[in-house]
Amino acid sequence: MINSGLNFGVIVNKGFEKAAVVQIREILEDIKDIHVEDTLVSFKTKVWDDAYRFIYKNQIANRVLYLVDAFDYQIDDADELLSSEEFISVIRKHITDADDAFLKALIINGADFRVSLRIDEHTDVTSIEADIGGILLDYAESLGKELKVNLKNPLMNFYIYIHNSRVYLGIDLSGELSKRDYKIFNNAVSLKGPTAFGLLMLAGYNPKDVYLNPCCYSGILEIEAALYSTRTSHRFYDKTFPFTKLSRVINDLSDDYWDKFFKKIDNEMIIGKKFPITGSDKLLSSITAATKNAKVAGMESVIDFRRIDFDWMDIKFEEDTVDKIISFIPGSSKHDKNILKDFKQIFYQAEYILKAAGKLVIMCLSKDLLIQSSTEYFDLDYEVIVYSGAQMMYVLFFKRKADKKSKTMKED
Repeated sequence: MINSGLNFGVIVNKGFEKAAVVQIREILEDIKDIHVEDTLVSFKTKVWDDAYRFIYKNQIANRVLYLVDAFDYQIDDADELLSSEEFISVIRKHITDADDAFLKALIINGADFRVSLRIDEHTDVTSIEADIGGILLDYAESLGKELKVNLKNPLMNFYIYIHNSRVYLGIDLSGELSKRDYKIFNNAVSLKGPTAFGLLMLAGYNPKDVYLNPCCYSGILEIEAALYSTRTSHRFYDKTFPFTKLSRVINDLSDDYWDKFFKKIDNEMIIGKKFPITGSDKLLSSITAATKNAKVAGMESVIDFRRIDFDWMDIKFEEDTVDKIISFIPGSSKHDKNILKDFKQIFYQAEYILKAAGKLVIMCLSKDLLIQSSTEYFDLDYEVIVYSGAQMMYVLFFKRKADKKSKTMKED
């Protein structure tokens, strides 16, 4: 295998870069060379299997690239990029000057290909992909080889990722990782898997925590927590990745190589243990959807889903017994009396059931009414802005008020 100067880029949602660092260090304990940029965290290793292991095990990445090169290029908007002959010339120069061993090996060994260009992972710029494909065809010709274009099912997806006028040239090893096959029963406020997992990491979730989500919706946060706690890949039931095909082209692998590779990692799973993960909701339909999704993910026996009205949380959970309440509550900009009452009830109940050192962390789209509802029981400690695709979100970290705990809820 090619085993020197290997550089891999992990594309994540903005705001979750630190969570990606945590995942890299947990999954690849010996990796020290980690570099953080906005929405992309790169790491270096001499072992290809390190990258493959990370792709299979991680829950935070949208995509993982083998990085051929990276450079700065000022781009004001996509329309400017479309008409920029200079940009095409710069791409040509960086592909040629990089003289990358992996790219050359794929070309020499006859990999067919396509080009994908994305700005911020959610904006396609397809009209210049053909021009960049022409650069690769010319490069192959300079090596005395002939590449073939395959737009539907190529062996090599030459991937160009652009963010904040930073351009990354790479080869897609993972495909789209943000999709979760267990998300069968959704609703309008279902989080994407990497966003849910990123929230858990920002909140400092630990498998030992007694964890509660009072607004579980379709159970995404709980399932991601269960996968993490049991050390189970969210791709356990689908082990097809671009890297399994790419590596066969340039490496002499045995027919059972990947079966052994995945089996070794799967043997690390924790089986038969129930973790203190509870997803509750006031709607039976949410509990039904969450339970079905957990069953598809193979996590049904790990998680406890319950239908609990907000004002019954203190009946179901004893005082000072919960380590973390982590939830996605979209919030509201409308000062509706019923919404305000629900929000206040959540904070009132959280104060009662959380341990003294417990944490309350809420991700939301609209924060003002949530913060207003918390003031009788919690103070806002700090907030973090994150993104799920192009959608900005707030992560609110609350701390218990310094004065004595409230035992009664004031009337509106």
